[in-house]
Amino acid sequence: MKLINTNTPRLARGFTLIELMITAALVAIAASIALPSFQGMIREGRLTAQANELISALNIARSEAIRRGQNVTVTPVGSWSGGWNITTVDPNTAAVIILRSSEALTSNLAFAGSGVTYTFLPTGFRSDFPTGAVQTHTLCDSSAPAGQRGRRIFVSVSGRPRVDTSLPAYTCP
Repeated sequence: MKLINTNTPRLARGFTLIELMITAALVAIAASIALPSFQGMIREGRLTAQANELISALNIARSEAIRRGQNVTVTPVGSWSGGWNITTVDPNTAAVIILRSSEALTSNLAFAGSGVTYTFLPTGFRSDFPTGAVQTHTLCDSSAPAGQRGRRIFVSVSGRPRVDTSLPAYTCP
């Protein structure tokens, strides 16, 4: 028969309520500090992704014009915030062929600026080359705090698009 010694303390088997409450308070404080930074990262990621989508569409249209040896057009659907279509005309039937389409932007994002349609020639240049002007699109997030930097997309007369975020004075309205 085994005797039990009741004078020795029992080993702890878990956490006390006070330890759990302190841990929960520390987690809440850390989350409240990290959350604004995380939201900013998500906002920046959405802006970058949408700007890159327009850049990609312009580059695809330009390369398709060169590959097909005919004009290819990028047309906004209503406005650039509504999405865009990359189209060409079938030389045999004169029917418009949609090569690619883009969906509308999410509710917080909006393009501002020139509402032009881009037509790329078989040389890869824009159709208004060499007399045209550089076209600018501004991409902003309406949910961003005031003074938040957006993205500017420039399309040169030669047809080359690029994104610029380095303008120090540029902020979204």
